[in-house]
Amino acid sequence: MSSHRKPRLSFVRNRARALTLCAATFGTAALPGIASAATAAPATATVPQATTAHSVTVHAVAVSDSTGSKSSSSTKQQVHTVVAGDTLFGIAKAALGDGYDYPQIYKLNKGKAQSDGGKLTDPDLIEIGWKIALPSGSKASASSSSSSSSSSSSSSSASSSSSSSSSSSSSSGYADDLDGWINQAISILSAHGYSVTYNAIYQTAMNESSGNPNAENDWDSNAAAGTPSIGLMQVIQPTFDAYALSGYDDIWNPVDNIIAAVIYAQDTYGGLDNVVAERCGGSCWSGY
Repeated sequence: MSSHRKPRLSFVRNRARALTLCAATFGTAALPGIASAATAAPATATVPQATTAHSVTVHAVAVSDSTGSKSSSSTKQQVHTVVAGDTLFGIAKAALGDGYDYPQIYKLNKGKAQSDGGKLTDPDLIEIGWKIALPSGSKASASSSSSSSSSSSSSSSASSSSSSSSSSSSSSGYADDLDGWINQAISILSAHGYSVTYNAIYQTAMNESSGNPNAENDWDSNAAAGTPSIGLMQVIQPTFDAYALSGYDDIWNPVDNIIAAVIYAQDTYGGLDNVVAERCGGSCWSGY
């Protein structure tokens, strides 16, 4: 990812909010699944692995007719097996070309029994190993990020995340944009035992900085105290320093910024998803 140490931009909000993400002074101006689970503005498979991208691998399986028999005339259904880091949003982006087409995949799979006895009833919750049927015309094999690396290489990379540094999103295989930063952060957090949904990060980032990793609040009480809220999730430096993971210690790096904010929210509120839920899913936002 290109350097995010760009000239700092003043980030002016239309309403006052509490912006301190530390126990006494909440020091982030405010923040916006993963296949055990699911990622996506919609869904997540238990957090993506480390910093390598994975592929949405599609294969065809025979679909039985109403009698349960298979014949040469039976149709072929394109299916994706959920791996760590998958989300319906990411699967739709890779297989259909647009992540926001995920409702098509959700509708096609809703309520269908999986091998573990579970069923897809929530677009934000998919489990590793589930077979997700794809609409006809889906790409036979497409990367869920901008990389062409295989799903096997990504699924074996979890253990390497703790030693990886906060390198640029582009070099890690994730897109150098909000979607890529969120997915990479979720992967790293998952490898360290933290769970958070794509939507919780997205809503916090959009409400706090409008998705701008270079935002800096220069008008509130934190700024007046010499610790302005900084970056994508609007974290003050003392809070960032207290909650950053080792190797992810650049407050201006959007991935590092997300990681510290999520861990802070986990420690303070029991999770960033709780913060978003208490703020009407983002529609009645206030500082966290």
